[in-house]
Amino acid sequence: MLKPRVTSADNNQLHFDDGSSVEVSNVVWSTGFKSDYSWINIPSVLDEKGLPIHQRGVTNIKGLFFLGLVWQYRRGSALLQGVGMDAKYLVEKLSTNK
Repeated sequence: MLKPRVTSADNNQLHFDDGSSVEVSNVVWSTGFKSDYSWINIPSVLDEKGLPIHQRGVTNIKGLFFLGLVWQYRRGSALLQGVGMDAKYLVEKLSTNK
């Protein structure tokens, strides 16, 4: 399902720029060319530098994951040609955590 920009979230409900909303179990935040996490207001997700706290993209918050981070697991993690291995890992984690 392709949706516009997320404007807010309440527990498992995501609200979008077009006024629609959807209930979700997991969120995989995939970064773009310029990362900005300042809008994330969840305790223990960001470190003192404002970067995600994670282990291979998996955070300590149930259902919140990151993809495409610089050096997420290896040098190519933030590149289109290298993100595939990290994406595969997260898909495997999501499918075993149901």
